[in-house]
Amino acid sequence: MASPERSTFAISLGSEPRGDRYLAYRLYTQQQGPLTALVRRSSKPERQFAIDLFDEGEFRIELKPGSFTGFLKEAHISRKRGKLALKYEAFEMAARLANVLLLNPVSSESIDDSLELLRRGLDSWENGMNPKATYLKCLYLYCRQEGYPVTEEWVNRLPDPVRASTVKIINLPIKELKPNAADLSTINGLEHYIEHHTHIRIRNKMA
Repeated sequence: MASPERSTFAISLGSEPRGDRYLAYRLYTQQQGPLTALVRRSSKPERQFAIDLFDEGEFRIELKPGSFTGFLKEAHISRKRGKLALKYEAFEMAARLANVLLLNPVSSESIDDSLELLRRGLDSWENGMNPKATYLKCLYLYCRQEGYPVTEEWVNRLPDPVRASTVKIINLPIKELKPNAADLSTINGLEHYIEHHTHIRIRNKMA
């Protein structure tokens, strides 16, 4: 008996071979958060899905109840973000955020907020906004969205100059920030706080 099918809005966050027979798409879906959609490989191009990293659209997936892996039946891509691949730093920061979202389970109450955060981040990177500041702001908002006191436990304990610039990043629209508004040391500091003081995973254990 075939599993029930569902249609959902989703953003593609990567793909990888799954054995010799399947390609696995990692999707961030509006209904369930992160899940894997399998597609049988074929030598015929017309039977393959043209889904690239960070594409968004409607996906029809055959999925057993309670499962996070199903079979992709149909995909209608409404937006492609091919320009991101041409911007190395923006692409790198977008991939880091995608990895965080894929590594962490999400409650049904938080899915819409996480998906909107991802879309806004991708829009900023695609439109040439400050890559590091965008990632720092997205990671901060995601941490706060998950209920952690990141302002009290991390922001307020930063050295004065760093705290002032971080507060600007958090409070101002990304387009108003200077190109050097954020640096890797501040990003690494936030990731370190998250890894050691929350249940949010930043990296794969094998990384």
